[in-house]
Amino acid sequence: MISVILLAYNEESSLPLLIPELESTLSSIPGPHRFVVVDDGSRDRTAETARELAGKYPVVLASHPVNMGVAKAFDTGLRLALRDAAPEDLIFTMEGDRTNDPACIPEMVRLLRDGRDIVCASRYHPGGNYIGFPLKRRILSVGANTLARLIFRVPGVKDYTIFYRGYRAAVLQRALEAYGDRFIECRGFASNAEILVKTAKAVPLDCGEVAMIYRYDLKPGVSNMKIAKNLLEYLKLFLNVLR
Repeated sequence: MISVILLAYNEESSLPLLIPELESTLSSIPGPHRFVVVDDGSRDRTAETARELAGKYPVVLASHPVNMGVAKAFDTGLRLALRDAAPEDLIFTMEGDRTNDPACIPEMVRLLRDGRDIVCASRYHPGGNYIGFPLKRRILSVGANTLARLIFRVPGVKDYTIFYRGYRAAVLQRALEAYGDRFIECRGFASNAEILVKTAKAVPLDCGEVAMIYRYDLKPGVSNMKIAKNLLEYLKLFLNVLR
């Protein structure tokens, strides 16, 4: 089974475009697949749209009654996908706003099935890039990833802050066993790096990357990321690791 976790906040216009693209991509890969949409308290018709799409595609919906933030959405989606996962299953995390290109998935699946434990769709792998990314967010991304490479040193990884990753279920299961409720303690976007680093601490990892062009220009709305707040959260994560 391949589970694709889609983090969604006010994505009623994106999901009807993204899920068919994903279905077209995954239909060429042997084995069953499903899309786990985590509606994080959207104020539009995200949940209703996901239910409508479930009539045609293998969509599973998890809904938060109020917006709880990206970290809680990660936690909900990962635990739901792992609830009935076999160790050899693959689990992907993506943003639900079409900034993450589904075309990366076949190569990510190939690497995972060839033995990689985690594969990141990376903006910093040769061939990767950004399109339409705001300057302030790009500075935060480059700075956070530079520090992460210096402090965390997960071999094979350059992009620590990307949502778009593929995991073998076995490594996430072992990380959850090791950390329990403390697996995701960050509250915001730094949870991206936290998931990777804690999994690397719990399990010896063989990681890889594929190039991705991050299409911020396809994002239908304005990001709710608070730059200063997330910078502080990354700094706290770095300091905790250095203790």
